[in-house]
Amino acid sequence: MDAKAYYDEFVGRQTAVGVNARHRAIITRLLRAGMRPGDAVLEIGCGVGTLTELLADALGPEGSLLGVDLSPASIEEAGRRLGERPNVRLLAADAVRAELEGEFDLVVLPDVIEHIPLGRHDALFARIAALVKPGGFVLAHYPNPHYLRWCHEHKPEVLQVIDQPIEADALLEHAYRHGLYLESLETYSIWVREGDYVAAVLRPRSGVGEFTELPPRGSSLADRVRARLRRGD
Repeated sequence: MDAKAYYDEFVGRQTAVGVNARHRAIITRLLRAGMRPGDAVLEIGCGVGTLTELLADALGPEGSLLGVDLSPASIEEAGRRLGERPNVRLLAADAVRAELEGEFDLVVLPDVIEHIPLGRHDALFARIAALVKPGGFVLAHYPNPHYLRWCHEHKPEVLQVIDQPIEADALLEHAYRHGLYLESLETYSIWVREGDYVAAVLRPRSGVGEFTELPPRGSSLADRVRARLRRGD
């Protein structure tokens, strides 16, 4: 089964699960990386709109959000979930091939790159790099590759279509080639103690500006006491 057909049939399961700890964790990391009300956001792999709903609330009426998903059935369900929100647009399309206009303050890939064949990642990151503003960022959220390999061996029933482990070197090979650099990479736990998810924040190299030295730090009370003892005061 191809990815489009798989996720058309996956709508019922996604809808039943609804918003969960993973979606809230992604929002937390987007806010930490710099997402603000009023931003323009591109969500690649929006599914039935669970994260999209949280994003729309966080961005507020001054923000804008484009949610793209390969599955027309998922986009249809997302439209029902989100209703008539003026700050949200939904598009059923392959994000690598679709004609997407404008620039975005941030691009979020919420557990989607592991379902896109690695052979297409170069084209994916070329498209992302062309869409994110110089001062913006990209958040790639995906399963810890070690955990995903463990699932392939021990819990194959939880896997979705493709579900390939994404190592950091593979991610960065394509990101760096297209002018994105890694600002941070965090492995953390949502449902598994040893760390089941990765959040990578990427930024355009074109947005790197000047570097400003910090002012000299004032001496602390402890420093002053030690200096007096050395002087014998």
